[in-house]
This record gives sequence, structure tokens and C-alpha cells, in this order.
Amino acid sequence: VSTQSTGDSDVDITKSRWGDLTFVSRFKHFAHLTDPSNCLKSDKRLEEAREIVQQYKSDKVVPAGGTDALWSAKYLYESAFHPETGDKQNVVGRMSFQVPGGMIITGI
Repeated sequence: VSTQSTGDSDVDITKSRWGDLTFVSRFKHFAHLTDPSNCLKSDKRLEEAREIVQQYKSDKVVPAGGTDALWSAKYLYESAFHPETGDKQNVVGRMSFQVPGGMIITGI
């Protein structure tokens, strides 16, 4: 993953991209975190997202794709990896599986 050091190093990826003051901002955060298409991402892509997030947390280096790539990696990382252990979850345990998984469970 190539990176670049820019003036965007003040992005706080420990918080929501849109804040949490309004319903719409909280909805956007939840929608990105639980996006079912994240279940289809390859292990390689998940590892790239982890690397981008960890690199940014340690060195504040924004990826070559800029802040949009950083935010995409953050939401992909948070949708697939356990928040406390950092372990990659199996597909059923991921945040991105909660919506389709819940529909299957309640539809039965």
C-alpha cells in the first residue's frame, strides 16, 4: 500500500466521519459500518484496510488515495475486525453481516 504524507493527518478515525449530533449523521455511520457488500470483500482487501488503518494510527500517514481511501479503509476494517482484539471475524460475526443475517434469522 503506497502512502503519502499530507496536511490531512488531522483526521480522527476513532470517531465517525460525519459526527454524531444528528440522526442523519448517525445513520450514515451505521450504514457504512454495516454495509452488506463488505461481506464480499476478499481477505487481501481486508488486510490492506487493516494495514492502512494501523499505519495511520501509528504514523498519521494518509494513503495514496487520500482521506476518502482512509475513511473507506476505516469502515471496512471496523466492519470485519473485532474492536478489542483486532482479530478478523468470520463472516457471520462481522458487523457487515448483521443486516442480512438478521433478515435471515427473523425471516425463518
